[in-house]
Amino acid sequence: MIATLAVLVATAAHAAEAPIGEPAVLQEWLSHAATLKSWSANFTQTRHLQALAQPLTSPGRVWFQAPDRFRWELGQPAQSLVLRDGPDLWLLSPALHRAEFVSLTNAAPGPLRDALALLDTGFPQDAATFRRQYKLLGVQTNAAVGPPPSEPTYTFRLQPRAPGANRFLPEMNVIVTVASYQLAATELRFADGSRLRNDFTAAVQNPELTGGLFRTNLDAAWKITSAGAAKKQP
Repeated sequence: MIATLAVLVATAAHAAEAPIGEPAVLQEWLSHAATLKSWSANFTQTRHLQALAQPLTSPGRVWFQAPDRFRWELGQPAQSLVLRDGPDLWLLSPALHRAEFVSLTNAAPGPLRDALALLDTGFPQDAATFRRQYKLLGVQTNAAVGPPPSEPTYTFRLQPRAPGANRFLPEMNVIVTVASYQLAATELRFADGSRLRNDFTAAVQNPELTGGLFRTNLDAAWKITSAGAAKKQP
């Protein structure tokens, strides 16, 4: 009963903040996303580049823990990793034993910080912050593609409000299921015409995750650099 009341209160609070004319489905998705504590999924990443006739695809795995912990693994075995633990961000290349540390707290305003802020677009924890960061360009309803268990989805077409971000990324799409507002895909559309899409499968909502999943545990074989901040020890 207490958990049910908490969800109802959160939903009412988000609805009260909503601008006049905002689609109800966006309000409902933001309310659902705010209740998410953790999430994991497999994904297929597809990159469409202007210079290539065929897109590039790669499998991956992602973990999220509210409010701001992420682990993205691209490739099997992982060829690149992105780890975020609060304000600390690591970009890892395991095959090369190279790691770059970025402090989101100390990073100067600009394209780098704006780009890093896009990492959590699919997991908004606060509706008011989300509305300050993104402009809604439109909502599309999409029929199910393929046999069951595929589902109909909503596509939220968004534009980053930060000038440094929307110059190179004029549009990004968040795709969620109609029935349960589960994250199904994200798509970034860049100013040069290229696109990057992640399609998620085998998603698990609120799994038990350990803190070690979001730490680097690097040894002396790794070369560590930093961007815009003092180097932090792993």
